[in-house]
Amino acid sequence: MKLIQRISFTVTIFVSAFLLFQVQPLISKFILPWFGGSPSVWTTAMLFFQTTLCGGYLYAHLLTTRLKPQFQTITHLTLLALASLLAVLLVPDVSMKPIGDEQPAIKILILLASCVGIPYFCLATTGPLIQYWFSRSMPGASAYRLYALSNVGSLLALLTFPYVFEPNFELRTLGQMWMYGFWGFAVICAIAAWVARKSDWQIPSQPHSKVSAPLPATLTEIPSVFQLLRWIYLPAIASLAFISTTDHVSHDIAPEPRLWIATLSLYLVTFIICFDHPRWYQRRFVAAASLLCILALSGRHDIPKLFGISPDYSLAEMRWLHFIAMFLICFVSHGELYRSRPSNSRYLTKFYLMISIGGALGGLFVTLIATNFFPDYYEWSILLVMGTLLSISILRSEFPFLSSIGWKKVLLPSAALGLSALVLFWEDPLSQRNRGTDEYHSEIVYQARNFYGTVAVVEKKYFSTPELDRRSFFSGQIVHGMQLLKSDRQNWKTTYYSEGSGVGETLLYAGSIKPSLKVAVVGLGVGTLLNYARANDEYDLFDINPEVIGVARQWFSNLPNAKTQSTRIFTGDARLQLESLPKDRRYDVIVLDAFSGDSVPLHLLTREAFAIYEQHLSPDGFIVVHITNSYLNLYPVVKRQAEVLGLGYRNKQQPEDDDREILKNHYLVMTRDAEYLSRYPSYNRRFAADGTDLGDSDPDIPDVPVWSDSFSSIARIQLAD
Repeated sequence: MKLIQRISFTVTIFVSAFLLFQVQPLISKFILPWFGGSPSVWTTAMLFFQTTLCGGYLYAHLLTTRLKPQFQTITHLTLLALASLLAVLLVPDVSMKPIGDEQPAIKILILLASCVGIPYFCLATTGPLIQYWFSRSMPGASAYRLYALSNVGSLLALLTFPYVFEPNFELRTLGQMWMYGFWGFAVICAIAAWVARKSDWQIPSQPHSKVSAPLPATLTEIPSVFQLLRWIYLPAIASLAFISTTDHVSHDIAPEPRLWIATLSLYLVTFIICFDHPRWYQRRFVAAASLLCILALSGRHDIPKLFGISPDYSLAEMRWLHFIAMFLICFVSHGELYRSRPSNSRYLTKFYLMISIGGALGGLFVTLIATNFFPDYYEWSILLVMGTLLSISILRSEFPFLSSIGWKKVLLPSAALGLSALVLFWEDPLSQRNRGTDEYHSEIVYQARNFYGTVAVVEKKYFSTPELDRRSFFSGQIVHGMQLLKSDRQNWKTTYYSEGSGVGETLLYAGSIKPSLKVAVVGLGVGTLLNYARANDEYDLFDINPEVIGVARQWFSNLPNAKTQSTRIFTGDARLQLESLPKDRRYDVIVLDAFSGDSVPLHLLTREAFAIYEQHLSPDGFIVVHITNSYLNLYPVVKRQAEVLGLGYRNKQQPEDDDREILKNHYLVMTRDAEYLSRYPSYNRRFAADGTDLGDSDPDIPDVPVWSDSFSSIARIQLAD
């Protein structure tokens, strides 16, 4: 019987954790096209999953503390049956699509609750519930290793979804596979519940196994209010570390799609290590390493200058500095959390309930407070200060001489506050954009943040060459447009939109054969493409972020001074907006310019999306796709769509040209116009960072399949660092 119990408990907790972390990216990817592909879709979904997890832990706590064993079994079997029935609703119906005027965060939460709420809630109850049954059925065995095992299952699910399941199965197929997996889990969990019910439940005389570290005597008693708060704020720090690091690195350093896998994996690894065995967490060494890493990271620009060194970090180095800092902060938080665990299994579910509340608070802080009240990613700076104070408090308790009167009352608090202030000053997210040089003064003139990210307008004033004065628009750290301030240069076609670029050549050609053009532009930026417009042309501009439209109107002159006969602006997801237009609204040129930033809206590159574009394209029209991206090779994806539509296509890559304020750019143009394709053949080139032509380079990847709403994967198109 004991062997059956061990097997049923172990398999149940592993499978539940695996399914928990499989359904998160699965359902999020289902709804991502409906909300513009914004990274905030993931953040909002994470908020839902964290709060539902908290609800599941609360259920487990109430179930085990308020009901007798037989009623615990009956209640949970009922929940398993209900969740199994509702698992068939996992794939959301198209009738649940937003119509464009809802609050996206609220709509996402409602949609997730209706599709996956009860099954996810049922899975969320499994960890603390099974561990409680395990500890009562098997006194003397450590239930905390089951928690480490559950995190192994979570990590395995996290790594296999993007690299095993997503590239090989359509989303609806994955949804069915997950449903069958949930039904299998329900059977295994029912067996575990029934076996636990028939065992002799005991209060363990030795709460922990022989290898467990001894706990302070106070922890054998009823947890105090301070202890409960400790169980909340330690996982809250770790949760904040995971979420804020993901946001900070993706927007300000290296916006690339594998990022959330890396950060969440590191977060889970610290849980696995800390809850497997106390030997892995050596608190004085980990705390010291955490403090040193925080200081080295936050002072990475200024500390080397003290020694006469000019700091020059590569993209990979910057990434790993942030990852290591996050890992160590989570390691300290989860290590201290494990040290403070209850010795009596009676308080096991309360312990996990507090952990879930702390994890949810980290997500709530970022989603509800930071996003709505911070103009930039200040939660990252706050995290580093919290990590500094936590590390100092641990070092104080580990080294007795730091408890002397002088250190305790004066020196240590002063040092903690001083280091925290220094970290906050160094990691001010606005400071990097405000930094000038010997050549120019840089100043942020506008800054805002909303559901879709951060935007900033930065002015550079050159001391000796005022004709180069400019105003640039940033989304995160990516330049999305620039305008020279000198009056005779304000209509220059700068950055990605020169006359020699793919879009420039196409608009000039189309204008040469038609007296008036109807043009649709997906992704407004600063409105540079409006400098191609003529008096008889009509331009429809689409952007999902209202802040971008406000910036283009207030801080740049391209939109207010456009020469077009008609300029219409559509706020919302471009695909949904185009889908809602009258079928007879046809464009001569459709420009898709939404893929150079920090989060590529993949739903705009699927077969269904291009069917909508073709529906609104004139017979001899052009679809111009801006595929400049430092992290993904989008060429094979767009080329496949041209082949599916039966359109001819050309590739155009242009090098950087500082003298004309042109950035390196890459376009693919689709059309049936044979004359255009003959006059402008493909230009497949590879350019070095300094603009040097490195020769022919075909960007195609033969084995990339056609993307659809139910099948798309970035695994094969990621560029090497």
